[in-house]
Amino acid sequence: MQIRRRCRRYYLSQTSLLFLTIVSTFLTMMFFQRYFSNIFLPQQYEIDQIFHIDETDLDDARILPTKNIHLISKDYFNATQLTCQYPKLSIDNPNIWQYLQPVRKSKPDCEKAANWVYVENGTFRLSQQALQKHGAIVCAYRPILRSKDDFSTMEGARLFPIVDKMPLVSDFFRADCRARDGSFYSNIHSGIMFDAGLHMRHIWNPMVKTHLGYNVLMFGFDSVSRMTFMRFLPKSYNYLIKELGSIVMKGYNIVGDGTPAALLPILTGKTERELPEARRGHTGAQTVDRFPWIWKKFKGKRQLSSEKTHVIY
Repeated sequence: MQIRRRCRRYYLSQTSLLFLTIVSTFLTMMFFQRYFSNIFLPQQYEIDQIFHIDETDLDDARILPTKNIHLISKDYFNATQLTCQYPKLSIDNPNIWQYLQPVRKSKPDCEKAANWVYVENGTFRLSQQALQKHGAIVCAYRPILRSKDDFSTMEGARLFPIVDKMPLVSDFFRADCRARDGSFYSNIHSGIMFDAGLHMRHIWNPMVKTHLGYNVLMFGFDSVSRMTFMRFLPKSYNYLIKELGSIVMKGYNIVGDGTPAALLPILTGKTERELPEARRGHTGAQTVDRFPWIWKKFKGKRQLSSEKTHVIY
């Protein structure tokens, strides 16, 4: 009887161990399958991607097409039926160039000393050039964090000492360093902090096959026309068209005066007067959250909006 019980216990333990091994192996295979499919398949898709570009977007900027570009002729858009015809403009028009002041080709007068600190792939790095010039360097790290609103920041707890290749703990930080020869360095730096939680969430909740898979980026410069962009930022325009397959909104125009008149119509489909009052100090004013923003049609997806300036508040 005891031998039978021992055999039964042994059999159950071995069966349980085998079951756990199979389950863990299956889960591990699922994890790696999702991980590699989310990394390599999008890359292969980008390599094989062909962009369909309006041929006038290249002609206007004097850009030659490449193999990954399929040109769409102007007849495809049937623009002859439009009430407002697009004007034919030239970036070489001498009547315009006489009023323009291009940036000088000479390099700007920047500070001569090179940065001791830089960011590489989400890690804090010390420059080898600075180490060779000044000797051993010891640094303190102060995270720069968002404060109570969009226009104020605060510093987090000081981390000292920090070492080369340390992962960032914030996207913005101040580095205060002192070298063996007595030199001192202090500067603000930016990077992208690695967030393991976001990566795991992306792996376990990938985009379902029924989604269109679009990443929509609306990119523009305030007070800069399309022709001025092509004249003064030719490399950026070339990259947007040939590398990203961007769509140039040739029919876009401001509806009124100022930034609200430039952004509200294209983002809400309405002018400022047609929308609820949102100006501070006016009767009944509320936040713009109730506006019919276009990204509300992407409900359930991730959105990000940003207006960049050269200042860190």
